[in-house]
Order: sequence, then C-alpha cells, then structure tokens
Amino acid sequence: MQPGDTIWLRGGIYSPGAPLVSTVAGAAGKPVVVRRYAAERAVLDATAFSSDSVRRDFFIVRGDYTTWWGLEFTDSDLNRGTASRPNLLVNNASHTRYVNLTLHDGGIGFFSYPNRADVEVSGCIVYNNGWSVGTVGNGHGLYVKSDAGPMVLRDNVLFDQFGFGIHAYTDATDGLLNNITVDGNASFNNGLLSGSASGSNVLVGGLAPADGIVVDSNMTYFSPGVAFPNVWLGWSKSQVLNGSLQVRSNYIVGGAAVFDVHAWQSVTARGNTLAPGGGGEVVRLNDSSTTDAAGYSWGGNAYYTDPADTAWSYHDTTYTFAAWRAKTGLGATDQAMPTAPAAPAVFVRPNAYEAGRANIVVYNWGHLPSVPADVTGILQPGQAYAVWSVQALFGPPLVSGVYSGGAIDLPMTQRPPPVPVGMATSPAPTTVPDFDVFLLTRAS
Repeated sequence: MQPGDTIWLRGGIYSPGAPLVSTVAGAAGKPVVVRRYAAERAVLDATAFSSDSVRRDFFIVRGDYTTWWGLEFTDSDLNRGTASRPNLLVNNASHTRYVNLTLHDGGIGFFSYPNRADVEVSGCIVYNNGWSVGTVGNGHGLYVKSDAGPMVLRDNVLFDQFGFGIHAYTDATDGLLNNITVDGNASFNNGLLSGSASGSNVLVGGLAPADGIVVDSNMTYFSPGVAFPNVWLGWSKSQVLNGSLQVRSNYIVGGAAVFDVHAWQSVTARGNTLAPGGGGEVVRLNDSSTTDAAGYSWGGNAYYTDPADTAWSYHDTTYTFAAWRAKTGLGATDQAMPTAPAAPAVFVRPNAYEAGRANIVVYNWGHLPSVPADVTGILQPGQAYAVWSVQALFGPPLVSGVYSGGAIDLPMTQRPPPVPVGMATSPAPTTVPDFDVFLLTRAS
C-alpha cells in the first residue's frame, strides 16, 4: 500500500469479534483513501466485541494522512443498559478525514484523542448511540478534544443519541479544546433516548479552557418541552475561563436555555436565530464580568420570543429583552418577535466531497404537507436523484425522479424516528411535520 492509493471495501457485514486497528498511512498531499465500493453497503459491526465489564474501542485509526469514506459502523448487540457498549470509531492519528460515514447504535459514535491535529469529520450521519443506566442517558455522537487543532466538524447530521450530539468536552487533566470549528451541522433531539433530557445538541466546553472556537451556520432542534440547553458553549459546571468564541448564523430552536454561553473572554455572536420550545430562557449568559459583558460583540440576532417575557438571563437573573440589553450592553441591533414565522425555513448544505449530494434541513413553521427546497447548483437538469429522510435511511427514498431545475418538494408527513437496536420502539419524539433533515444524492 502506497501513499495516494485507494482501498475499496466491498459490500457486506464485517463482524470481527475483536478490535480493528488500522496503521495504513499516507503522506502529505497523498492520503490513503478507504472507501465503500460504489452502490454497495459495507458495514463494520462491533457486536461480538461487546464486553460486560468495560467499554472498549472497536475501530481505531492510527495511520496519519488517511481518509475514511462512505462506510457504516454499528453494534447490533441488543443490550442497551450497560456502559460497556463499545466506541465505534476512534481517531488516534493526525491529518485524517472521516467523510459521509454512518455511525449508529454504538456506545460513542466517534472519538478523537486530544493530541492529534488536522482532523475533519464531514457529512456523517450519526444516531442512536449510547446507553441508559436508569433514566440517565450516556454516550455521544461526536466526542472530540483538541490540544492544537484544527478540529473541523462540518455538515454532519446528529440525532437521538442517549447523550450529547456534538460533545467537545475535556476533563481538567485530559486534553484541551483548542481551534475547534463546528460548521453547518444539523443536530436534533439528542439526549432523549433515556426518557429524560440528558444531553445538548451541541456542547463546547469542559474543565479545561476552550479557545479559538467557531460555531457557524449550524441548525439545531429540540421538540417542545425539552428542558435542557440546546447549544451550550462553556461548561457552566466549572469555574474555567475560556478564550475566544465566534457564534455566527446559527438557527437554534427549542430547549431551555436555547443558547447557553458561559465564561468567555471574547465572544462574537452575530446573525443567529433563536426560538424557544415551550418555556425557559432563550439566552442564558454568564460571562467573566460581574457588571457587563465587556469583550463581547453581540448583535444582529433574532429571537422568536415575546420581548416582554423574562426569557433573557444574565448571571442567573432573568430579564425582559429591553432590561437584558440595558444590563449587559449587548444586542443593540438584535430583534425580538413575539411569534415564529409562518413560512418554512429551509437550508441546503452541499456536500464538500461528493457532487450531487446535500443535506436539506426544514423547519416547517406552518405545518405544510410538503415544503419546496431549491437545489439549483447541487443537481444539473436531466440528472436522476433520490431523497431520504435521515430518520429512514435504509428504506425506499421519499422522493426520486429526474431533475428539471429549481425546487423539489419534500413531504412533511409524520414518520417515526429509527428504532434503536435492542429496543422495541424509539423513546425519541417524532419531529415531523415540525422538522426534518433530508439526504439528497444523485441516483446511481
């Protein structure tokens, strides 16, 4: 095997019953690519590897300059009530790319060690990972640390974990959180499989300082009534003072608080849209100051919340919108609106690695039976295409045909979430018709 080579993995279920360790390595500008063979389903199953006593790593990447593309990782073991469910995919290398993978029903979907640099996770679909002990859920979709970075999490879809969706967290002596970019991900209803809210859709923060953090153009959703932070930036259970944070153009719906920001020296928060999900704070801000949020650039954000509600919090005291702005000195160009819009919000995210592939995120505010999505530039007229809900990836497509230009209509009729392995039904709420995420691909 030489730098620049591609390994094609044929379809089938690979269940080795032991950990798999890859030491295949490429070189700068010549990565080794390990990729699913076209139109086949290559599944790596950790089932016979599960332990009754300790959680172990199933597939470990130790070779630098490698790209892992289009594979499926899972654990078909039926026992969900144990902390020993294995971590599906573990990065212990630098200059690695994880592209368009499917990671489901493991302990932790993906983990990356902190002392590895230049790591990207892009276009992956991650769901139903974790385990339950009593009513407390554990196990996350993407669990990352980063001593130096860059660590890039881009255009992934994460939903229905037992724990957190994106979990960029570290203990005090177990790595850092530096130069992490969270960009264009769709993350919804994470932490809900255990019967009580146990995780955020996005967390960046821990018991060591985070710095150089960018959270940009993500789309998150919690079903109504979830009383857990949706996007949580800065671990509020610690006294750690973090460095710089940029939060731009995110669309965040549901949770309490919707947006939780804790102890940063520098924050830029601009162009974000926030909507509550049935009570609680839309913003919970605890900065490093006791009087006003010096060092913060905060404006151009939109809140679908009655400005007269005490839905804005600063240092654990709630305020109306006007009083919060007066207290913090922030949000002079923010707007608060008492009702959500009637028109749907639709986001189309082209895949960075595959032409003709995109994630489509729909917030269906008006409960329309179908919603149009303009995919101009993703598909060319005359190309065959297929669309799936990410909540029904392995069934027939919801929509298929030959593209004639402009928008395609996406059905927003009710469908259940995927059933976790080892459970009779999914405890996760049904999101449709309010919200769904779709995968668009060119048809073979």
